[in-house]
Amino acid sequence: MPPEIDLAPADALRNDGEMRAYPATPDTEVLLVRRQGQYQALAARCPHYGAPLEKGRIINDQLVCPWHHACFRVDDGHLCQPPALDDLPTYPVRVADGRIWVTLPAHPAAAADSPDATPTALVGGTPPAPDRTATDERTFVIVGAGAAGQFAAQTLRAEGFGGRIVLVGADPAAPYDRTKLSKAFLAGKADKKALPLRQAKFYEQHRIELLTDTRATGLDLQQRQLQLAGRTPLTYDKLLLAPGSRPNTLPQLPGHDLGGVLLLRTVQDAAAIREAAADAEHVVIIGSSFIGMEAAASLAAENEAQGKKRQITVVARDKEPFAKVLGPEIGAMFRHLHTSHGVQFEAEAEVQALEGENGRITAVRLASGRRLPADVVVLGVGVQPATEFLAEAFKLEKDGGLRVDAHLQAAEHVYAAGDVALFPQAAGPGRHRIEHWRLAQQHGACAARNMLGQKEAFSEVPFFWTQQFGKSLRYAGHATDYDEIIFQGQIDKQDFLALYVQQNRLVAAAGMGRDDDMLVIMELLRRNRMPTPAAARGEIEWAELL
Repeated sequence: MPPEIDLAPADALRNDGEMRAYPATPDTEVLLVRRQGQYQALAARCPHYGAPLEKGRIINDQLVCPWHHACFRVDDGHLCQPPALDDLPTYPVRVADGRIWVTLPAHPAAAADSPDATPTALVGGTPPAPDRTATDERTFVIVGAGAAGQFAAQTLRAEGFGGRIVLVGADPAAPYDRTKLSKAFLAGKADKKALPLRQAKFYEQHRIELLTDTRATGLDLQQRQLQLAGRTPLTYDKLLLAPGSRPNTLPQLPGHDLGGVLLLRTVQDAAAIREAAADAEHVVIIGSSFIGMEAAASLAAENEAQGKKRQITVVARDKEPFAKVLGPEIGAMFRHLHTSHGVQFEAEAEVQALEGENGRITAVRLASGRRLPADVVVLGVGVQPATEFLAEAFKLEKDGGLRVDAHLQAAEHVYAAGDVALFPQAAGPGRHRIEHWRLAQQHGACAARNMLGQKEAFSEVPFFWTQQFGKSLRYAGHATDYDEIIFQGQIDKQDFLALYVQQNRLVAAAGMGRDDDMLVIMELLRRNRMPTPAAARGEIEWAELL
């Protein structure tokens, strides 16, 4: 039995809902929470990226991470919402002799960003391994081993599914954290070992058949068969389509196939960019998308860390990055942030051709006639759903999306999740196709439960984040069109809220330096209780609205 640790005085926390992190050992902190007059002890760091949970908030008996909004049930650490993949460890706690005593396991779980972290638990707790003699003979197939597909597979097991699960991925690698590619990985702060979402033994232990480097080529809805390149077709009882997106390649652009013209979607792409850019003097990024801007920030940060003089230039059609999504004011703030770190911009520019010598890129020629020297070109000009193999089985949307109902069902026995799913948004009007990592995971969980017959309507609020030069912006809700942006705070100081108004309703918000406010706003959006635009133009204490 591990010894108890004297953590804090018995009156350390006086109010319900109060929480504070305390050092328990030289390597471990414990989050102490007071609820209903009792103490509870949990791990102090989020198992996703290691955020300090004492800066989060307790909402509806759930502890919400301040960074990326993973949610855990306070009483037992049960994972309720991604992007974390595992439950939050909890520890026995008792009060005696005027002190709070906590018992830690011999080897507390490693922090999420530690190289020693090897998560093996399933969301909702680790169920016993499925009984190999069970009578469930069904086969559930998941196309796409990304955020939605991986989370769906583990949700199926957590919900007790004992049949066969086949996870089909076109990528040669097992499911990995794609959000790190344009950030920590490209900046040289993370290597390939830090990318996998799960270790290989996880899939073995939970009998998830992982087919990597396997491309789906067609679907027969009547026969319930999925065609695969170079493999025998898979017959399914239920099918989840979550193939994700593929990057646009600009095939009409002269010189698009030159050596050194690279995409950023897979770990192989990111590794190729790192290698090509290592000794480059001029890197040009075409497109001011989130991927493009994050790539620029990561390469520029590597410049500063290693003393490189490599020139990084972003070529963009728009005057300001993110202007359509976040507004020109926030776009201008990001542009100034980049230029302060040495990134150059060619705004409102059109690329006319890519020029090269001996088969390799040497310059980017703009319609203005200006030539930008380039040793490496990164294309960040958007993505489109990877749904070509579904063209005969479904009537796809013009952008390649696949229409689903509120339960994420596309056809009998078939569901869709993630980037490809055009779904009815519960918190706003119309159908939307949204390319967010966390939302894809939430789609995967909902679709998995519906594959098991639970008939759960998808009702989560979209949320995404971007980090550039150590500055994080978080965005909640969804506003493809908006009539007005109401600002609170100072944009140029990266300390603000931007509230997006559509048809006299606040439908989305973006924030920097306002993590607690964003936690509250997420919940208000979920409850459909956002204040009126008129109220938002005045002073608001967001925490008081819950």
